[in-house]
Amino acid sequence: SIHFPRYLTALISRLEYPGHRRDLLANLSEESGHYEADELEKLRHIGIEPDWILGIPHPDLFRRFSQALGVDHGIPAADHGIPAADHIEVVCWREMFLAVLLGGTPAEAVGALGLGTETIVAAIYQPFVAAIARLNTLQPRDMVFFPLHTLVDDHHQATLRAIAVDFADTPTSRADLAKGMHKALSLRNSFWDWLYQRALDGPKAE
Repeated sequence: SIHFPRYLTALISRLEYPGHRRDLLANLSEESGHYEADELEKLRHIGIEPDWILGIPHPDLFRRFSQALGVDHGIPAADHGIPAADHIEVVCWREMFLAVLLGGTPAEAVGALGLGTETIVAAIYQPFVAAIARLNTLQPRDMVFFPLHTLVDDHHQATLRAIAVDFADTPTSRADLAKGMHKALSLRNSFWDWLYQRALDGPKAE
């Protein structure tokens, strides 16, 4: 969450077409807590109040959720630096993902952040929303990070999917899109395998 704006900025830096950059800059603006009036109205209709999210960067929304659960990573609200306690698995995922975005072709970067990341976020977060609701201990404002991403990311997915379609005009570019997607999914799979084992191990993982 803390580093997603870095990933999005890295992808924007790889794109040559102004229209692609403009569309992703709009996504980056939303990540910083800025929304159009019509978006805020749609969110209000589904139970997300504007004052819960307006002007609040998404990493801070996740930090609010963590603190509501009693977890404090020791990161000041306006300081999105690297926590001192970052696990090696987290560091490896972050550094290897950035390497894909910055070191491969632009099509590979689009495949990684678009097809291999943003297009699956809503599907991943929906079970989280259901599980958190079953806890019945958090206020809607405190857990807004997850329902927000199951909804707002639909727009982000559409933007990145359209960019991927524009890149898929040659066999080489299509292969690079697929390669970036598979790299991103492999990194995520490795991380979640570790996280699942850490949950099974309980306090020993600390």
